[in-house]
Amino acid sequence: MGYGIMYEIRQITKDYPGVRALDNISLKIGDKEMISVRGESGCGKSTLLHVIAGLVTPDSGTVTRNGEALPDAPHKRGTAMVFQDSLLFNHMTVRENILFGCPHKDKVQRERCVQEISEAYKIKGLLSRYPHQLSGGQARRAALARALVCERELLLLDEPFTNLDKELKEDVIRCTRRLCEGKCAVLLVTHSETEALMFCDRHLSMEEGRIV
Repeated sequence: MGYGIMYEIRQITKDYPGVRALDNISLKIGDKEMISVRGESGCGKSTLLHVIAGLVTPDSGTVTRNGEALPDAPHKRGTAMVFQDSLLFNHMTVRENILFGCPHKDKVQRERCVQEISEAYKIKGLLSRYPHQLSGGQARRAALARALVCERELLLLDEPFTNLDKELKEDVIRCTRRLCEGKCAVLLVTHSETEALMFCDRHLSMEEGRIV
């Protein structure tokens, strides 16, 4: 583990009616560490990401960054997230969706970011399109681009390589790893061993709300 920014999930429990989604789960994410969490659907992987992102409030336990409790507001947690559904803003073009991820930059920097990230993900020709005009794979790449230009300390990826054929998937995984490596920590949840091994250096498994 690195000696910079570290996130720690400590004894998190989350119940939904009739099911315990997270069962006293603990995890440390070191500075710029790339971790995969694998497990079957319903084991709690997505809930774990949502708790870290501040989108779901746990019933008990804490999430800290360098020993301090994270703010309640998701945008103040130093995280960016790509969801299972791309969740692009339907009223915005691809360009506007990506620009939404980097409001802290000036106009020139923002445009440079859009050009560089869209070229990396091979969506430069799609910048003027709206989400309903994209294929599933195109929307997925646009969502990844939007998250990465945020330049947050921790990137949360929830099955981010779905809707991609085999050749494109491998290209997108390599591209995303290259863009993240040495710049941010990553927590990837996936059911795919291949994706986990290609993308991450440390590997965990979840069953019934617990890391095993």
